[in-house]
Amino acid sequence: MVSCTKSNNGIAIVAANLDNLPTIHGEKISSLISDSGITRYRLETAVWDIYSDETNPYWYFPQGAYIEKFDSLFHVDGFVRADTVYFFEKTDLWRLIGNVLIQNMNGETFETSELFWRQKEPEGSLNAIYTDSLVKITTSNGISTSQGIRSNQSMTSHVLYQHSYITDMEEEEVKNDTISPAMKP
Repeated sequence: MVSCTKSNNGIAIVAANLDNLPTIHGEKISSLISDSGITRYRLETAVWDIYSDETNPYWYFPQGAYIEKFDSLFHVDGFVRADTVYFFEKTDLWRLIGNVLIQNMNGETFETSELFWRQKEPEGSLNAIYTDSLVKITTSNGISTSQGIRSNQSMTSHVLYQHSYITDMEEEEVKNDTISPAMKP
């Protein structure tokens, strides 16, 4: 630093640890992601940091991400959204944290607090998407919950743990005293 006076008023010296800074930082990103040369996903995020100089390089989305999956004709097959997202490059593992919402090609939705997605897992494998957290599943038939799930890549075939199912009761059933008198309004 060069100055004509001895005073350094208005100048601050800041020490920074460059090892903790991302290699690449981007804001307001919309990106297409291909797999084997075919566009499969669209990713949108407010902030995308890439840490490529780490022993385990990763991408970090501190303000969350929205990812759409396309079929071969580029129709949206499903989507996933989360508050915070990590992608670990060496293992092709995504970690989604906070208000995770997935919709599959059948219109079923899955809500949980944390989810892992092994991107390179074969389509038929039930280890592609998994969590041990509570999952709320909404289908056209009702709502169910599970303490954990294992699923294929498209979330159309899955194994549920400690599963419970809730469905809407028909008005007719309520009128016919199918619930206890103590439960009636």
